[in-house]
Amino acid sequence: MTNNEYFLVHYPLAINVEKLGEGQEIPEHLAFEQEIPAPFRMASEIAALDAQALQPLKLSNDATHALIGFLQQQNQKINTLLTYVLSQQDDPSIRYQTSSFSAGNCVFERNEVDTFSMGDKVLLKIFIPEESAAVYCYASVTGSKGKSVQLSYQQIRDEDREMLIRTTLHIQSKQLKLRAAQRTQSL
Repeated sequence: MTNNEYFLVHYPLAINVEKLGEGQEIPEHLAFEQEIPAPFRMASEIAALDAQALQPLKLSNDATHALIGFLQQQNQKINTLLTYVLSQQDDPSIRYQTSSFSAGNCVFERNEVDTFSMGDKVLLKIFIPEESAAVYCYASVTGSKGKSVQLSYQQIRDEDREMLIRTTLHIQSKQLKLRAAQRTQSL
């Protein structure tokens, strides 16, 4: 799939965008994998485990419901701690907010001082507190209109792209439920 084929959702996420230096290139896959900070690796692994962990327990008896409730509480504790650890990776000096994102690209509003040109390469960190997750990747500027800047991911792990797909689907589901509730109230 190309970056434009992923579903784009309008949603604000905190991101860090750090331009690469003159002559600095996006690393090859092996070097990229080795440089990913431990909190980002841990977040990806936990998100993948969360997606699969409770499926085998979908039985319908009281003991199973109690066990699932207990495990969900323990998971929430871990996610709270993980969100805090990931927040330590956020650099306020290069923080922006997305207006939309997908598993292939994101759009954000630059500030008055910073400039981004077509083809600029950047180190990108995407923080997703609702999922207790974050993505570490490289991107390039593929669009710029006014203050809006579009970044397309160039070097991203498959598991991080999958997590972004799940995240966009969760957000879209919440947005659709909210719209349905608003329509119901206005009737």
